Amino acid sequence: MPLLTLILAGLAMLGPFTTDTYFPFFPAIQNHFAISPAIAQQSLSVYLFTFTCMMLFHGAISDSVGRKPVIVISLVGFVITSLGCAMADSYALLLAMRAGQGFFVGAGTVVGQAIIRDKFHGVEAQKRIAMVTMLFGISPAIAPLVGGWLHVYFPWQSAFLFLAALGLILTWLCIRQLPETLPASQRRSFHPASLVRNYCAIAGDVRFMMLSMCIGTGFGGFLVYVAGAPDFVLHVLRLSELQFGWLFIPIVIGLITGSAITSRLVSVLPGATMIRIAFSLLALAAIGNLVYNWLATPALPYAVIPVLIHTLGMTMLMPAVLTLALDIFPEKRGMAASVQGFVQSIIFTLISAFIVPLVMGSALHYAAAMAGLFVLNLAAWCIYKTQSARSAAAG
Repeated sequence: MPLLTLILAGLAMLGPFTTDTYFPFFPAIQNHFAISPAIAQQSLSVYLFTFTCMMLFHGAISDSVGRKPVIVISLVGFVITSLGCAMADSYALLLAMRAGQGFFVGAGTVVGQAIIRDKFHGVEAQKRIAMVTMLFGISPAIAPLVGGWLHVYFPWQSAFLFLAALGLILTWLCIRQLPETLPASQRRSFHPASLVRNYCAIAGDVRFMMLSMCIGTGFGGFLVYVAGAPDFVLHVLRLSELQFGWLFIPIVIGLITGSAITSRLVSVLPGATMIRIAFSLLALAAIGNLVYNWLATPALPYAVIPVLIHTLGMTMLMPAVLTLALDIFPEKRGMAASVQGFVQSIIFTLISAFIVPLVMGSALHYAAAMAGLFVLNLAAWCIYKTQSARSAAAG
């Protein structure tokens, strides 16, 4: 696999590692700072808030100054704030450093998408996105497992020292090996008025926004389990801190399998056929999950099989939908990737802050959340198709 793809996958993986690695340490953090589980959840919410806000700017800045400087500077900031988390002597300082992590960590994902579209087109771009997604898919399973192993031997600060080490490795790789894919002649002004006009043009395009909603709500169907992982694993399934793999390994299997299938079939099957297959899998997962939890008490492995099927379908859907979205604004791919990432992050933040507290403690409630997000996902795609047909007829 090309080195560039591995680097971009590593940058994309940093976000899930920052979200998931410290999950097994939630009880230890609560005890260390004498806080409640609800207060401890704020360490995730504040991270997601800054992560989401900065999603709007990483791509636009990279459109102006180039892709590589944005990634390298953001990685340096991530390393510093990760070390700050490990050295925090109060919960307020830990929250501040978590906010700093969110401020910097999203650059790799957003700018990485723009790099792929700078260098590759059409089917090849979808293949690269699928490969990055496949490698990215490993992180949600590995991160809590690594956290669980660290939890056995080290205090909670070790999770953030581990993240700082990952950031240092990626910084070295990017400085040495990451190419600059946006020539100076193609860079755009970072003037505020120009930015506002461009953001308004992108946000005002119904097709683009519906595709972004489609991606965000699609991922949201299993991210509700990721955001609620400490509750779902420890309280709903009644497992230990070392058994987060029962949730995250199925997610990884779905992501890797879906990406591998997509890489093979994208040049054989029409995009519309891939999308229909993907939506069929998403429907099977959402409906099956709801029926199972309505009729039975959740038990392994049946409680996590729908999550696997859902991630399989979403991973097959995402490359085609993301390519359609970014190609609507070929001259502003960095900014378009920022807006798409912002929409996706807003959805994840809302899930973490509002949906997860409502579904905690009940497998049926988690299943209902997945089903509701699938309905929104399908509705966004249908609106996109309708708007595209209108635009084609008008043009």
